[in-house]
Amino acid sequence: MKKIFYSAMACAAMMLAGCEVNTSDNGKLDGFWQMTQVDTLNTGGTTDMRDSLLMWAVQGPIISIRDKSIMHLNVIFSFKHEGDKLELYHPVADDRMISDSVITSTSTIAFTGVNALRETFDVKTLENEKMVLESEHHLRLHFRKY
Repeated sequence: MKKIFYSAMACAAMMLAGCEVNTSDNGKLDGFWQMTQVDTLNTGGTTDMRDSLLMWAVQGPIISIRDKSIMHLNVIFSFKHEGDKLELYHPVADDRMISDSVITSTSTIAFTGVNALRETFDVKTLENEKMVLESEHHLRLHFRKY
């Protein structure tokens, strides 16, 4: 009986040793963020975004941005987050109805709050449930974490 137990334990140990656990090390940035407000710094204007359901999902090396009311289009950015800077680049349209394609026009990503194919944000606030980003294009984006 002991031989069967030790054999089963050895098999379980080998199976677990072969598994690779992927984790994300983005700290407080990881998770699902809903854009709640956009401030236009040049004009002092404010737009309430809570009803738009614009979501940024951060995990691993990508940020996936989707407006839940536009179900067919998901934009995926690669990103770098260092200190108080967040750089988004290399946008790809993840369109399940057609196929993935590299985005070459800012008109495709206008709904995301990102106004350039490569854009750097100043991270003004990054807390457990709140994030505020300021873009080079004079926009302040407010988010709440889900």
